[in-house]
Amino acid sequence: LGKNCPHDLTRYVRNDDRISDLAWIQHLRVGGGQQATVGLLSLNSPVLFGDKQEESIGLWEKDQLMSLAKLSNKLASAKSANPAVDGQTTDLIENNLTLTSAQRILQEDTEFGDEIALNADDLLRLAAEKINSARDVDEIKRYGICGLAIASAKPIDQSESMTDDASSIWHTVIQADIHTWKSIANENSMAVGGISEEELIQRVDGTAFVGVMYDFVTTSPPGGKMQNVGFLHDQVKNKVSHLFGSDELASVLTLSAEIVLAAT
Repeated sequence: LGKNCPHDLTRYVRNDDRISDLAWIQHLRVGGGQQATVGLLSLNSPVLFGDKQEESIGLWEKDQLMSLAKLSNKLASAKSANPAVDGQTTDLIENNLTLTSAQRILQEDTEFGDEIALNADDLLRLAAEKINSARDVDEIKRYGICGLAIASAKPIDQSESMTDDASSIWHTVIQADIHTWKSIANENSMAVGGISEEELIQRVDGTAFVGVMYDFVTTSPPGGKMQNVGFLHDQVKNKVSHLFGSDELASVLTLSAEIVLAAT
């Protein structure tokens, strides 16, 4: 049947609830890369392992399925005449792969291979928890960048949600050295003309915020989606300022971020 009537077999597999989750395999066999990609992206329950009626999809399986979706999407794009749709699908796949990679980083100390794939909201909370419990600045930088990547893994039309998530990560990072920042902000507001740039650099060197800012600037490609979650993005900066409720604090944070940017 599959050889002589491939489209009949495709329709049968797609409509049979027992095997419909595997329809993407048949779509690939008959050259339906776009249908295979759509099918892979729609899977929310185990296909390769576990009972799909009882379990959520595992992290390893989610990663494999998204990698397959990336390959099938490339096949589909080679035949497509609609680059806008292709771009949206590519972004969706890359966002999912970003989330699976972020989860591996966040759970690297406790990973056993049977983890359930977490959604973006749960991953963002986990990133914040990891930042709060980090043992040193290096760990905060690692988890901070991870949290910002999670915040960026959204469709471009969800810019407000992206801003909210990025702001919460920056806020958490800054809280790690909040007493230092409040002290600097107070001195800056009291000094005539503010404290000097040299003194500011000396005071903020080694803080988690400056560390994350440096790693962010040096690792985020210009023009990429990560730029939408950077501290100096106007919406993000304004949101963080609102969260702290201090113009003086916002001023020294912004100046410090601008110094980091200029130095890289």
